[in-house]
Parts: sequence; C-alpha cells; structure tokens
Amino acid sequence: MNTTKKRKIAIVGLSKKEEIWDFLENLKKYEAKYNLEINHFIYSSKEFHLYNTISVDFNPEDYLAAISVGGDGTFLYVSRVFAGTDIPIFGVNFGQLGFNTNIEVKEFDFYFENFLENKAIFDYKTLLEVKIEGIEEKYLVLNEGVISHTGISRMIRLKVDLEGHSVCDFRGDGLIVSSPTGSTAYNLSAGGPIVHPAVDAFTVCPICPHTLAIRPFIIPFSETIHIKIEESSAKAQITLDGQKIIELNSGQRISFKKSEKKIKFIKSQRNFYEVLKLKLGWVV
Repeated sequence: MNTTKKRKIAIVGLSKKEEIWDFLENLKKYEAKYNLEINHFIYSSKEFHLYNTISVDFNPEDYLAAISVGGDGTFLYVSRVFAGTDIPIFGVNFGQLGFNTNIEVKEFDFYFENFLENKAIFDYKTLLEVKIEGIEEKYLVLNEGVISHTGISRMIRLKVDLEGHSVCDFRGDGLIVSSPTGSTAYNLSAGGPIVHPAVDAFTVCPICPHTLAIRPFIIPFSETIHIKIEESSAKAQITLDGQKIIELNSGQRISFKKSEKKIKFIKSQRNFYEVLKLKLGWVV
C-alpha cells in the first residue's frame, strides 16, 4: 500500500460542456499509477461568472498542477487563482478560438504524461496590475482592462498620461489596455496590433475614437499608464478580463502597470506563429 501523501491536481471547468465528464473519467487512469488526488471544481455558467468562484479556503499551493478545461474565459479565471505561484496550468481547449487554451483534448494525455514524468516544457505569461482610485484592492488581469461607457450611443472622454506626460485626450466608446497575451483578444477585434508574447509591452487601443488622430500604440512595461475619466454625461465602467465589471465616476483615475506576479503554464509544441495560423485561419 502506498502511504505517501497523494499529489493533488485541480480541474476547473463548466458543467455545460458535456464532454468534460468523459475527460474526468479518462483522468482516473493516472490516479493510482502516479499517486494523484484529482479534485474537480465544475460549475454552472451562472456560478462561474461570480468572479470569485472557488472557496476562500482554497490554497493553490496545495496543488501539483491545475487543469483549465474549457475556453479562454475559464483559463483567465484559473490564471487569477494561481497567479504568483509556481503551479503550472494546463489550458485544455473545450471552447472555440482559444489562444490561451493551447492544448487540444486529443493531445492532453501526451502533455500530462510528460509533466508527470518531469519532461514538460514550461513558460510564463505576464499579468497586469490594475489600480482604481478610491478602491484599496489591486486587480490582476491576464488579457486586458477595458474602460467603456455603460449606455448606448454615448461617448466618454478619456485622458491618457504616461509617467506625468499627457499623451492624448479623446472622446469615444472607450479604451483597451492589454498585455501581449491579450493582444489577440478584444484588442485584435478593435483593430489593435498582435504582439509577440516575448515583447514586454502594453497595447493601448482606443475603441471607436471620435477623431482620426488617435490610433493604437504600444508602451514598454517600464512605464505606468494612467487614465482619467474626464467630465462626461455618459457613465463609465471598467471590465477586467471580461469577467469583473466596476462602475467608474467622472474624475476617477485608473492605472495599469506590469505585475510582479506571473502565471506558469504548460507550453505546447506549436510556436506562436503556428498558433496564429491555426486560430485565425491564415492561409500560407
């Protein structure tokens, strides 16, 4: 009998994905062989969108690895839970596009066995730290923070400063500040550039600016971005990784900087350009 302490694996996903139950069943074959305890946190869509789904008593440091089963939304949530730890995350794609979920279901056994046999290749993703004036908590995002209006057909006025230097002041639907990881998300849809993950830079992308002079631009991570909600008749909000929404007031300031925390993930054998071709359907 094996009396050594079992190694814990956390699996997070949505119950609406019917194939997730077959995936969980498949994992049972590893429990005895590798002395694993597999804990799954499977939620309905309603439960999952509460932002802080996993219990406050949950300690990510207790786990050997985490497996995100779903799309990029699930991966973003798991990333926040395990941010700043050295616990690797498997991004298993049960969604559609899935830039962050870089392992397909049919490939999972190969990568998981490599991990259990100490043959896995790891990489890291940079997180952004978001601070909102008047709120003590600091928020972490993997993809982006989006400042936008809350009404229909109403513009907000935003002022962008970098280290005390005014960069732009414009009216529009909002502004996206993204990491290299997030450059292929909302930023890409809004006309922003694709940024290689090795580039240490923010992407700042205006959303439908009411001027031809304002265009997306890239800022090095050595800078801190400050955005002020100027006096406006439209109400504003910030959306963090598409999962948490906070209302903003006129005159309120929001800052973005590179976080000291990162996430560790299992790297697939496909390079960045192969992923772009696969996910975006580029024909070469």
